[in-house]
Amino acid sequence: MDKSTMDPLAIVASRNNFTTVEGEREHLMRCWSRQTCGACLDQDECSWCPFTWSCVPNSYGIPLLAPASNPNICPHPAERWELRTVPFGCHVSSVTVVTASIAIIVTALFVSFILISAVAVLRWRRYKRQTPDWRDKWRRRWREVLGSTENTCTRASSTERDSLLVNQDSAM
Repeated sequence: MDKSTMDPLAIVASRNNFTTVEGEREHLMRCWSRQTCGACLDQDECSWCPFTWSCVPNSYGIPLLAPASNPNICPHPAERWELRTVPFGCHVSSVTVVTASIAIIVTALFVSFILISAVAVLRWRRYKRQTPDWRDKWRRRWREVLGSTENTCTRASSTERDSLLVNQDSAM
């Protein structure tokens, strides 16, 4: 086909069939023209800044965490973490989701720590019940490691039980 024989409307229609990369300016204008949160979030790769009532382009992989990467995501710096994004809608900000996520993770870690500690205490008690002489075993092991073969506990207790007046009776 010759260009001179094609209808101008057919040329425009054929151009629209091809995927074109949207530039930053087109992306900004597509988002910026939305004046409500709902209309903004209906657009692909757009997020809502509630204080300035502005729809801004947000092409990050995780739109909710865009304020961490780009401090200028919203026109006013104070609303950086108040960004509204697609998965949670107009009534939930980025800071709310991040705070709730951190609270859930910390709570799960704390509960896990408590459960692991409780299981460890129960196992320790069971071990003590099953082996009542566990302290003596440890003492023997330490004496072997330190090289002391004399039982200091037995020697000390035997001298404590000796009569104090044995030698005085024979002296009289």
